[in-house]
Amino acid sequence: MTDWVPSLASLPGPRYLAFVVALEADIGAGRVKPGMRLLPQRDMAQRLDLSVGTISKAYAEAEQRGLISGEVGRGTFVQRRRPEARGPGASEATINLALNVPPYTGEDDVIASVLSDIVADGELSNLLGYLPHQGLPRHREAMATWLRSLGVTTDADQLFITHGGQHALSIALGMVAASDDTVLTESYTYSGMLALSAQSGYRLHGVATDAHGLIPENLDRAFTETRARVLYCMPTLQTPTGSVMPLARRQEIAGIVRRHEAYLLEDDAYGYLLAPPLAPISRLIPERSFYVVSFAKCLAPGLRIAAMIAPEAFRDRAINALRATGWMAVPVMAEVVARLIHNGGLARQARLKRDKAAVRDAIARRVLGARLPTANAVPGFHLWLPLPAGRTLAALIAQAAQAGITLAPPGALRRMENESLGVRLCLGAPATEADLERALVEIRHILEMAEAISFV
Repeated sequence: MTDWVPSLASLPGPRYLAFVVALEADIGAGRVKPGMRLLPQRDMAQRLDLSVGTISKAYAEAEQRGLISGEVGRGTFVQRRRPEARGPGASEATINLALNVPPYTGEDDVIASVLSDIVADGELSNLLGYLPHQGLPRHREAMATWLRSLGVTTDADQLFITHGGQHALSIALGMVAASDDTVLTESYTYSGMLALSAQSGYRLHGVATDAHGLIPENLDRAFTETRARVLYCMPTLQTPTGSVMPLARRQEIAGIVRRHEAYLLEDDAYGYLLAPPLAPISRLIPERSFYVVSFAKCLAPGLRIAAMIAPEAFRDRAINALRATGWMAVPVMAEVVARLIHNGGLARQARLKRDKAAVRDAIARRVLGARLPTANAVPGFHLWLPLPAGRTLAALIAQAAQAGITLAPPGALRRMENESLGVRLCLGAPATEADLERALVEIRHILEMAEAISFV
């Protein structure tokens, strides 16, 4: 069905908003179904006797709200809505601010459409056999194209498709570090690194950071004192702290890694949120760097697809590591990503997630205000909430749990001074902005009260 036209006569307000309200109501009533293709904007404008500009604004607002999704060469389609969150009084209505997932932007319908195309054009059978460990050349070429939009230029021969970013980090660490080797990271680090340390016996050593990430002199000293030869870091929107490393600091860190003849594992999961992007550290020392970018945060975590760039000297070992740990990344999922790169769907999802990040960041800053650090130039999916003087992290997490809010302590790899303690607030997991705001208001109330829970 493509001839749905809303009735706007009885709806107040600007015509573009009336259109969105009518669309949302008809979706809720079942008169408009997921997957339905809407009329082209010009045709819709003619049917409603409105300007094309008004309809363009209406379609943009509807897409922002997750009601529709435009696909190049195919049209504009109604999306499947997420189930409504349960009421705040229900015990099941826990709001999770501990899981760092991207906010929903209709990615399920976009991915479903591509999967349907793969089946319809007969390509599926070609993706179900044993294929190259490194990934199909056309998939690697597509991902290299995407990386160029992030300021990363690479030859597809140096790109390896993995089962997500965690798999890539595991492979890279396995090639440059052995059990009991020291691996340097930020003082608060990504939980996936803690898991790798527990599994493989790496000794993680936290290096002090500031608002711009790793402090160069501290990193230099850590290399000297520990004799470590590997650094893992996340320069852009570091998790959990949310810091963004400026270009000058990246150049300093690259110089230190080179001087100590070490290797860098650079995790760029959130690099796409910067527009324009900052050059990764890896670009400055490609011969000593493993660069990892996942498609979990810009598309969907369940795809389990990432790209890793490895130094040329490690190419054969990287291919064998892929074979040894999974043979190959799932080709069907790599095909989905490649097609979305080619048809512009991935770029649209990235833009929608950037927009959502900005909306949710603004909510957090409005609710929590001066309790949060100074805003970055670009919003992310998580914020660092410093712990007020006189408060304990365990009590904050416990009080939040009693209020139906899940928080998690950060992984600290060095003794932290009280003024450095804090907790990561993940803004993407709540189903709606209203859920997010309700949780943040509750956290503000907890911080405004005296500490109510003690542990003995």
